[in-house]
Amino acid sequence: MDSDNRDDRDQACNECRRRKARCDKTLPECGPCRKNRRHCLYERHSRTPLTRKYLTQAGLAFEGPPSGLADYSWSEQTLDSGLPETNPATGGSNGEDEGAADGMASLTVDDHEAGYLGVASGAAMLRLLLPDAHASYKKAVSHPPPAAPAPSLSEHWLDTPLWDALDMGSVDLDAAINAYFGLYHNSYPLVEEHTFRAQYSQVIPRPSGRSWHALAFMIAAIGHFTAATTPTDTDRRLFMAAKSNMSIESLEMGNITLVQTLTLMSNYLQKRNKPNSGYNYLGLALHMAMGLGLHKEFNDWDISPLNMEIRRRVWWCMFVFNIGAAITFGRPLAWPNRNVEISLPLNVNDRALTNLSRSLPDEVDNITTFSALIMQSKFHMLTNDIYTRVISMPFPSATELIRLDDTLIGKWESSVPPWYRQTSPIPAKFATGHAIMWWRLYNFRIIMYRPYVMRRVLQARAPDTNNGNVVPRAVQEAYNRCLRDAEASISTISEFWASTPPTRLAAWYALYFLFQASLIPCVCLRNEPNAPSSASWRSQVNQTLHTMQLISTLNPSAQDCYNVIQRLCGPFLQPQINDHAAGSTPDSTTLASYPPLESTQESPQTQINSVYAMMWPNANPADVDILMQDGIWNNFFTGMSDLPQPTIPQPGDGGANQFPWD
Repeated sequence: MDSDNRDDRDQACNECRRRKARCDKTLPECGPCRKNRRHCLYERHSRTPLTRKYLTQAGLAFEGPPSGLADYSWSEQTLDSGLPETNPATGGSNGEDEGAADGMASLTVDDHEAGYLGVASGAAMLRLLLPDAHASYKKAVSHPPPAAPAPSLSEHWLDTPLWDALDMGSVDLDAAINAYFGLYHNSYPLVEEHTFRAQYSQVIPRPSGRSWHALAFMIAAIGHFTAATTPTDTDRRLFMAAKSNMSIESLEMGNITLVQTLTLMSNYLQKRNKPNSGYNYLGLALHMAMGLGLHKEFNDWDISPLNMEIRRRVWWCMFVFNIGAAITFGRPLAWPNRNVEISLPLNVNDRALTNLSRSLPDEVDNITTFSALIMQSKFHMLTNDIYTRVISMPFPSATELIRLDDTLIGKWESSVPPWYRQTSPIPAKFATGHAIMWWRLYNFRIIMYRPYVMRRVLQARAPDTNNGNVVPRAVQEAYNRCLRDAEASISTISEFWASTPPTRLAAWYALYFLFQASLIPCVCLRNEPNAPSSASWRSQVNQTLHTMQLISTLNPSAQDCYNVIQRLCGPFLQPQINDHAAGSTPDSTTLASYPPLESTQESPQTQINSVYAMMWPNANPADVDILMQDGIWNNFFTGMSDLPQPTIPQPGDGGANQFPWD
């Protein structure tokens, strides 16, 4: 008897083996035992050698790559779920939860359409005990024959039930999609361009039913948004068309197309000033991605190199969007910082990896479509711990922040290849993504150190400023670094806008980072208008205002930011005596024409409240009052252990007459 026959006999259930009967090896109960109402039990008696190879294979039985299709796509839609995502003729359940993965994640031995079940799940143990259960399950379960492709929902190239209502016929979809891949894609390569274009042209089948049409409309929406040269609502109509292909039942499925769609919806909504809505969409995308196992890679996985790279690109695009949103809104990180075992995307030329590739190409030593994503991912991986400390209490000392800056951020800066450094010549199509990365670095350092700038402002306003306290060296360095990075941010953004063809994508990021940076010289100038550095602060604010006027043609919010900065700093922008060239000695007449400016009479709390609504436009005013009330900032700064603690005048005390609190 050959080995195959011996293996077949060993795989029979105990009852069939004892009776020497033919066993069909159906799980969980074979046909003969079910027919004769016998107790069906499978048990393997073969000896298992304690070799490294066997133990490795046993470990993979707990957690390994999916079998069959090269992903963990799943669907739990049933006929009572409402409008199905795909053609109802292709499947569906006639009984309650029939064929669905069990809610205990313990009985599922077949990973097809079950989603990713990790090593801690009960199903992992069951797969180890029944290593051949998957093959038997596939033989036993009968699947309906493949149905014909679902008929098109309309006669249009892309489907939406709102085609006429949204006047989609007037939209140049091809141009919008080209704009997406020409600009946005070079910073966030979430969608594989050549595969999508082949699907769009129907050279290859379009996957995932209505979800693919939602993705196509989202690509067009973002493409139109980024390329428009004047304010328009066309991208909003395209977004509505994408939403019309989604429903609550869409969440009863899981596939990469849906993850890509939800992620793009999230980023679009943030740029359309609906940050909380975008935040929710991103959470859905993250949970679906983990359900698809996008955070994992496995050895000996039967998956094409292109599909592996697509998974990596989707995961890391979601990573940078998630971390970026958390920093923008000052929220805790909601990203898993452990048990993520997936490599970064490869820095390869776009056409070096195709569906026909059988091995991964070598990385290139020049900027590519994927360079911005790689560099930003590496940056956040190194700086997430810093961010967690910055939003925690007690606030880290200046000494700790400088150490983290020099070690972690310094490590990232030293790892930047020569062709991606800030002063490196960058091809035009990659210029926006490259610039955003460096603006992001400046902004992160500003966030780290700006509490020390605010503390310096409070010290300057306090009645005991001249009490002889010596500012610690680390505190002075933190203050200097914040001012330096704010100036660098304002300067580089203004230079970029003056030298690069403007786009709405660049306008959105430029305005955000510019406004954040401008608040530093603004608050310094308002509180120390006669300081030796006041001339530089005035110059920075004036440069900011000029750049905001230029940006306002593409981003109307720039005019609102301009008005805020003008209202805060307008009275302090007149030239002063210390604005004259260094080394010149003004005469008495000149001195008389430049009387010293008085610092603002607003309290620090009121100053912060004035700009809070612009920094977080969807904040509840009541929350602002609670957050910024007198005393809370005092308690916050008290935790900064490097600093001598000044006496900050409060309403009703002796210092209140010197600084009227409004």
